[in-house]
Amino acid sequence: MIIHQTEFLSTQQFSEIAALWNAEYPIQLKDRLALLLEGNTKTIHFYLLDEFEQIIAWSVLFEKEQDLRFSILVSRKHQKQGLGSVLLNEMKNKGMDFSGWVIDHDLDLLSDGSNYKSPLRFYLKNGFILDESFRLNTEMIQAVLVRYKQ
Repeated sequence: MIIHQTEFLSTQQFSEIAALWNAEYPIQLKDRLALLLEGNTKTIHFYLLDEFEQIIAWSVLFEKEQDLRFSILVSRKHQKQGLGSVLLNEMKNKGMDFSGWVIDHDLDLLSDGSNYKSPLRFYLKNGFILDESFRLNTEMIQAVLVRYKQ
């Protein structure tokens, strides 16, 4: 499997990732990919393509508020195949500590009406630590911070 890496996304790549974002994240986060990426520095995108050259998994490392953060997405039909772990390992190989917000419940709905499944156990299994001293609890999102330390 070839992992592609870039600092900047093309319009087509952004469009594919935005569609993946809207399908795989809770509906209240719809169309918020641009907001996540806006104004960030030191951005590194990683992505995997299917046989039709479509993005099926994506992750990003970015600097925000003097902290290295991450986000990751895997198409539902490609989950449970190790693609998320492949992307996480690629980010870990950069040799830096990073953190990200993780929804820690299964109550939110996806655009198709099904429940969003919290990936918290996935991150803990992959060496992240839960930092419960940092929590988001807004009308839009309830999440906890996870950290990866080298």
